[in-house]
Amino acid sequence: MSNTKLATLGLVTTLVSGVASGHTRIKPGASLITRSTSSAEKTAPCGSYPPATDPMLRTNLKPGAKLTVSWEETIQHTGHFRIAFSPDGVNGFDSNILMDNIVDNQDGPTTYTDPTTYHQFSQVITVPSTLCENCALQVIQVMIDNHPMTPTNYYSCADIRISNTPTPVAGTGSGTTTNGSGTAVSTTQAAPTKTVENSTGSTAAAVPIVTKIPPAAPQNLKVTITP
Repeated sequence: MSNTKLATLGLVTTLVSGVASGHTRIKPGASLITRSTSSAEKTAPCGSYPPATDPMLRTNLKPGAKLTVSWEETIQHTGHFRIAFSPDGVNGFDSNILMDNIVDNQDGPTTYTDPTTYHQFSQVITVPSTLCENCALQVIQVMIDNHPMTPTNYYSCADIRISNTPTPVAGTGSGTTTNGSGTAVSTTQAAPTKTVENSTGSTAAAVPIVTKIPPAAPQNLKVTITP
């Protein structure tokens, strides 16, 4: 085989392996709803994935609560991890670092096609006190084994909502929503009311609207008189 063909084959092999490989991601199906299950995102701040527009794709958190963030390393690298927060889901991660220099203390081999070999990590953090509807948490892996002086980062994000109120459910009328612990809460509406004026022209308190029911039609009664 010619050197040109060998070089071409090597390039194709590199491209294919690059597409198939991954490195670090927030663990899908754990405590957070992730933007993506990809573990090979190297574009800051969250790979190529924008913030979620569907509120049901955000994890509802209470300010100051304790949260266990879980992530996994799908391909072994030397480095460390960082957890950060963005109040708008896009900006400010570097200014809102919640935990830095988390040690990568697992050095065993991993096989990308075998999830049972992935390295598992978790860290308890305190949810920020900033109330926000469209914020995000970010986990990055700072990889230094290939470029110690200029490390490469891998990014993974999860959209969150920080609030003391339940996440609203779309729709009107009666239904349910969830509170911070995921418990269903009834949202059935009360009976409609109207405002009335009294004889002096001032506004009286709202009273329930009552639908009047017409009286039943009189019935012909047959009376028998016994002498």
